[in-house]
Amino acid sequence: MVELSKEGFTMKRSMKLIIVTAIVLALLLSACTGNNESESSPTPGQQTAPATQTQEPASATSEPTATPEATPSSEPTTEPDPTEEPASGPERVDLTNGSDSTGNSQYQASHYGLHVTYDGNYVNIMNYTELLQHGADITAEPVTFEGFEYQAEDLQFHNGLLYFLVYDFDLGAYNLYAYDYENEPVKVTESTVYQYEFINGKIYYTKEFYQGPIYSMNPDGSGETELTQMRSHGFTTDGNIIYFYSTDAGTAPGIVAYNPSTQEETTVVFPFYSHNFIVYNGYIYYVYEGTYRSIHRVSLSDQSIEDLWLEMTDFTISMNISDGMLYILSGNSIYKCNPDGSNREKLFENEEPFKTGLYIFGDRMYTTDGYDIWVIDRNDGSGYSFSIE
Repeated sequence: MVELSKEGFTMKRSMKLIIVTAIVLALLLSACTGNNESESSPTPGQQTAPATQTQEPASATSEPTATPEATPSSEPTTEPDPTEEPASGPERVDLTNGSDSTGNSQYQASHYGLHVTYDGNYVNIMNYTELLQHGADITAEPVTFEGFEYQAEDLQFHNGLLYFLVYDFDLGAYNLYAYDYENEPVKVTESTVYQYEFINGKIYYTKEFYQGPIYSMNPDGSGETELTQMRSHGFTTDGNIIYFYSTDAGTAPGIVAYNPSTQEETTVVFPFYSHNFIVYNGYIYYVYEGTYRSIHRVSLSDQSIEDLWLEMTDFTISMNISDGMLYILSGNSIYKCNPDGSNREKLFENEEPFKTGLYIFGDRMYTTDGYDIWVIDRNDGSGYSFSIE
């Protein structure tokens, strides 16, 4: 037996270690190569893309080829913020009247007919159960206000709310509601309301169709108070004093004045036979009850009477005083004159007789002939009609 020296044994162990290391490296290299080949090899049923061929440059005489559309990127794209659509509806309109105006508490024999008010932005018009809004363009059709389905009557706007009456067929009377244009209308009071007016921040109203006392309450319905002893059958106001027609004035009907500040009621004109009247600057303007045609005024200071228009041939529907001028809706025409009846002129004439009105807001007048809603520019007398469907 040949005995290896210590140096030979050490050399032999080093050779074995080198051989083993080489074998392990070879196996690892083989495994890596196999994995790469499996990743690049097509799976069954999958087509591999052909190798890209190098194209020769096109000659100057060759036909132009269409450039292929770019392939959409697989990266997610951020959608642009949607552009806010302009609010639908008419453009707001500014309509103001001076202090020399009676407002629009004109006579109506009953609640039916045209009901209009101005809310500071739009003219609100009721067409049966449809609330319409009319804006800056006087020639444009009013726009329907969606979501309102009440048969509202006697519209009035106060402190951001639209007030109106709704007839309760079961009760046989009217209820007063308030509407903020967003939520459901709210009943203001459980009391019935037949006629109402806002005076110095309070609601003054009657409950009965024929005759009854005048009451007051806050706009939210609280604080109901009976005010007058004499019964009212129709009232108007000059902004402070309430004037009402009453058969309790004496042996005949008369006009009674109620002062909210002093709580006094005084008969100021007696006798008096007209339900169609307005009060302005110390006079009561009225239509004579016997013919419903001739127009007069009586002084509140001495009860002297002046005849303003005696030769009228048509029924007078309503009177308004706006910016110091008297406006008369009679038959199929609208007239304008000074408060004493002088300088009378016809502003507008319609083919059909008018039924109700006249509502005056700024330079506009609204009325109806029962077929169309009319708006007339009181500056030039031009009129525009909108069909009532």
